[in-house]
Amino acid sequence: MSKTYVETPYNFDEIKEYIICDKKKAADEILVADICFIYDTCAIWSHAKISDITPLVTYIKGRNGVVIITRTVLMEMCSDDSKIWTQHIDFIKKLSDAGIKVLVFNEEDSLECLKRVYAGSVGYFNNLLKYALRIARKWKGTVDEVIANSGSDMIRKLCGNGNYSKSELFSTFFKMARANKKPQDNLAEELFIICAAILSNTPSINEYKYIVISEDRGLIRKLVEMTDNLKKHTGARRCSMLTTPGLCQVLIKEGLINTPDELQNILNCAYQDKKIKVCCSEEYDLKPKEKDYTKEELGDKLLNDSNFTVYY
Repeated sequence: MSKTYVETPYNFDEIKEYIICDKKKAADEILVADICFIYDTCAIWSHAKISDITPLVTYIKGRNGVVIITRTVLMEMCSDDSKIWTQHIDFIKKLSDAGIKVLVFNEEDSLECLKRVYAGSVGYFNNLLKYALRIARKWKGTVDEVIANSGSDMIRKLCGNGNYSKSELFSTFFKMARANKKPQDNLAEELFIICAAILSNTPSINEYKYIVISEDRGLIRKLVEMTDNLKKHTGARRCSMLTTPGLCQVLIKEGLINTPDELQNILNCAYQDKKIKVCCSEEYDLKPKEKDYTKEELGDKLLNDSNFTVYY
């Protein structure tokens, strides 16, 4: 029997005290934060196993950051009984107890953020959504499938050049997409990239305000395509991505990881495989390339090779 998904997990009350889910409060936090760390489900799985997340929370707090868990990611954080896994609850609690604001964010509430900044018309806001959707359809992934199966009238509303809808389309699209969630699809990932693209229309002092935390290397192509288009449209990319090795390199540069034991505390928990694939460059490399390292080899490179750079 195929897994079914619910928007509100049956044990949602177990995380309510540790999160912000009110859309107005969430919008406030996003707009005042310097960096928003958007967690993918796979990264939550990995980071929930880390015994000491002190370097991570110190970095997020030092950057005036918040953690965003989108509604679709929350749906994926549940077991077959539609309850959030215990280790995921514990991870959210650790972040909250450390003073990190964790937002459970309905993707359609990106409209709330736009409305706080711009006095635009319904058509203006819908066009920002439609711009992101047109790019997302080029990926030929889950979002494209959802839209393609929505009927000719809905396709025209979501992707047409004219203003065919008198009401906002954010709720219509994102709720429709979540209702079509299937096991092993890419819906959560594609939706939070779309969400980040929409939010990138709001002003920010940082070149990169929305940082996706993910182990899904397949996201890179989609994120690069979206950010390149954003650069042309808004003048700034705003979005980037860190895998756990990339995040570890940042933490080392910030002086938050200093020893092999501190680094292996993260790598050993995040990766069960003997080999870790990273896209990186070393001294004299003309361009980055994918390489496989053991956890020990990667740890040595990160700590001791100043010419070693992780891209993802």
